[in-house]
Amino acid sequence: MVRESTAALSSRNFDSRFHFTTTLFLCYQFPHHRPVRESTTAPVLQPHPDSTGLIPTPRKLHRHARTHEALFVMGGAVKLVLAGDLFLLTPGDYVNIPSGTPHGYEFADHHGKLLSWTFGGNAAEAYGVLGSAYPGTIYSEENSPVDWTVLNATVDTELLATADRHASGFAEKLRFAPNGAVPFVLASGEGERMIAADQLYTILGNQTHSDGAFIALLTEGPIGPAIPRHQHETVTELFHCIQGQMEMFAGDTYITLDAGDFLHIPPRTPHSFQLKKHDTRFLGFITPGHFEPFFRYLCEPCESYRYPLVPHPFLFDRVIQHLAELDLTILERPAGPPPDPVPAAAGN
Repeated sequence: MVRESTAALSSRNFDSRFHFTTTLFLCYQFPHHRPVRESTTAPVLQPHPDSTGLIPTPRKLHRHARTHEALFVMGGAVKLVLAGDLFLLTPGDYVNIPSGTPHGYEFADHHGKLLSWTFGGNAAEAYGVLGSAYPGTIYSEENSPVDWTVLNATVDTELLATADRHASGFAEKLRFAPNGAVPFVLASGEGERMIAADQLYTILGNQTHSDGAFIALLTEGPIGPAIPRHQHETVTELFHCIQGQMEMFAGDTYITLDAGDFLHIPPRTPHSFQLKKHDTRFLGFITPGHFEPFFRYLCEPCESYRYPLVPHPFLFDRVIQHLAELDLTILERPAGPPPDPVPAAAGN
């Protein structure tokens, strides 16, 4: 189901370098993938079904000339060959795949679930070439062969005849991402962690990792107040609720996101979010990536892997000081938590 907000806005100028698609695929044969792709200009909510399937044939080693891809593992185990190294991916792992990087993968169990974001090129159209539309929520266990030769430059995909050589065993996943637009696998929970009040932000991919195309970050926290409503002139935000529940204001309506739900916020759309359950976690992609300094002004570096029991100071004053350099229009006054009740006077 795709539901558009009542605040659907007209088409806007958009830099083609930062065009993106979002794809969800589960662990069944490619002819039965049901890609979830979104690149419209209206806020869109996309819930995905709970599904299982069979272990598919491997995705052949390939590369994209123009498309930058990012992967996030939602469930199960996935074997990935990336730039000559073999990795075993598990839930929470993040993969950065710049254009030109040889890569291929296969699901290693019956519960694999993988999210893919593509920026800059049209490689996500390969799923429509390989398969066909499928209206069901339960997927066939048919294991028909896949004709990989239908993929070519029209979907920005080059099949590689021979696999890259890699050492025996699995390569080590990183705790800290390297600098620059290079391929890497970041282990679950790792990345650059920062705190803003009671929310923990983990930058999985900063703007240097994609030559400015996007940033990727994981946000988690307890029930708390809504962030101030705001909007951007050129920035698009993508929200994917992984755990818990959050309430989004988008355009002129409220939308509840449960685990698995996806919301696309185009430029010039008033929006905000509020975490409605403790331990809520959501994955965000922001494009283009020049909005990254906002989080560095708002947050403080953090060594912990958990959000704090006692909230840190909310550093919104630093954001206000740098407002002129950010693509940010604040639409309401920031509000903190409600004050403690005043105790009644003795004898009353």
